Amino acid sequence: MERPLNRSLWWTLALALAPLVTQADPVPPPVAPQVAPAPTAPPPAPTPPPPAPDFALEGTSGQTRRLRDYRGRVVILIYEDRDSNQQNNELKRELAERARSQDLSRDVAVVPVANLSSYSFWPASGFARDAVIDIAREQGMEILIDWSSTMSGAYRFRPSTSYVMVLDRDGRVLFRHAGMLPPRARMRFFSVIGEAMAGPG
Repeated sequence: MERPLNRSLWWTLALALAPLVTQADPVPPPVAPQVAPAPTAPPPAPTPPPPAPDFALEGTSGQTRRLRDYRGRVVILIYEDRDSNQQNNELKRELAERARSQDLSRDVAVVPVANLSSYSFWPASGFARDAVIDIAREQGMEILIDWSSTMSGAYRFRPSTSYVMVLDRDGRVLFRHAGMLPPRARMRFFSVIGEAMAGPG
């Protein structure tokens, strides 16, 4: 004769097995779809330096000089008027010393420009021209003369201020400084010249 089932025992077994069933067959959590990262845009190309405006100025040699005449060489441009021609004497002395110790004429053109607009009347113009010619002979380099401040206007030079610029071989502006160059700016000035000379010629 079969023994009757103990219902309390069945419920105990069912309750004991329920957690095991749950653990053995867990419901996996939903997986979020993977989104591919958007492609990053390439960095913008560096903006080339701006070209310097052209000029046509009388030189102490008697010839008219234009900026394009110096193309192919690194140009060191020093622009001064009667009130600023002493501001960068130290820099000019250092440039002269380097020019004497190294032959840089093939790669570098030093272009000093004197603004003589305040002497552009007779007879002062003749005396001013003769004085600049004497300075050019002493320094052993040609000096250009801006009689009407046309270059000053094109380059936006302020009066009574010495300007120093470096242009690359294609006439683009690499360095520009107004007033006397302090030591740090002078170091950067010569560094820019060296980098421009090392570039394609």
